[in-house]
Amino acid sequence: MLCPRCQRGYDDTQRFCPEDGTKLVDPPENPAPYVVVKPTQELGAVVDGRWVICGFLGQGGMARVYLAEDAKTRARVALKILGREHAGDRVTRERFLREIDVAAEIGHPNIARVLDAGHRKDGSPFLVIELLVGESLGERVRRERALPEAFALSVIRQVASALAAVHAAGIIHRDVKPDNVFLLDNPGGEPRVKVMDFGMAKLREGPVTQVGLTLGTLPYMAPEQALADPLDGRTDIYALGVMMFRMLTGKLPFDSPSDPLLVAQHLYVAPRSPRSLRPDLDSRIEELILSAMRKVPGNRYSSMDEVLEDVERLLGMRAGEPTFAPLRIEPDVYTPQNPMSKTTARYLRTLVP
Repeated sequence: MLCPRCQRGYDDTQRFCPEDGTKLVDPPENPAPYVVVKPTQELGAVVDGRWVICGFLGQGGMARVYLAEDAKTRARVALKILGREHAGDRVTRERFLREIDVAAEIGHPNIARVLDAGHRKDGSPFLVIELLVGESLGERVRRERALPEAFALSVIRQVASALAAVHAAGIIHRDVKPDNVFLLDNPGGEPRVKVMDFGMAKLREGPVTQVGLTLGTLPYMAPEQALADPLDGRTDIYALGVMMFRMLTGKLPFDSPSDPLLVAQHLYVAPRSPRSLRPDLDSRIEELILSAMRKVPGNRYSSMDEVLEDVERLLGMRAGEPTFAPLRIEPDVYTPQNPMSKTTARYLRTLVP
């Protein structure tokens, strides 16, 4: 039996998907039609003489994503097209196409593959990405709240492995969050993960952005990123720590309807103890999370490889106990690095007790 929502398969003794409660259906000979799509006026349009649009999958901040078929091989793919309203902006266009550079240079199994790229006749750039069947980690945590420890650690291990490879290539993701992690359908097996959306990534030749401009997602943003100070791989480690907090407790460490207050909390307020929200959580996992989320970059893990090693120790894949990150600088209070960030930080300090 097949779940038409998450594409997981089950034996014929079950009627509803244990993951999301959807009524199961008989699996078709070719499961491709069960990729969930929405109607679109683009149906049947051919992009670059090769990619035939079969339906609408969804929309992000800059682009629309379609289910498409390769006219040559009949293989199904995801076709990501930058919106016409953004196509004329050079910075946005370069940021959109950055996905090609990252995927081509890294080639990691936990990073979504970019198969082709080009421009439509109206000038809008497009990317052809491997079709992923499943759901985002964001969808999973919104539905299930706190996830089982073993499941969460397996996901974290794969994300950390992908980001370690990204950092080794001199790239910083800058937008690590559950919605940018995709869980592939793998019924009855270990979760399989793809890290996605490198549009915000900072490449080794420098960012395609303006000086002082903050990019990213505030609830997952490290202090130095929120203040537009210099970044390195430890910025992604902080975001991964926030993501771990969310996965294992069902809540964010800081949550405010006010963006300035939320940034102030990242700068000046210690995160809640994860075990205060989930008392049965392994104390070593709590230490992993809090070590990644320290305010001072020098107090976090020094590299994503170190995070990966500790996660593998927790999973029993590596000998010994986790080492965690030592508290090198006390107190753990972030120090702004430039005049603009110092001025901003002084104001934000007035927002918290």
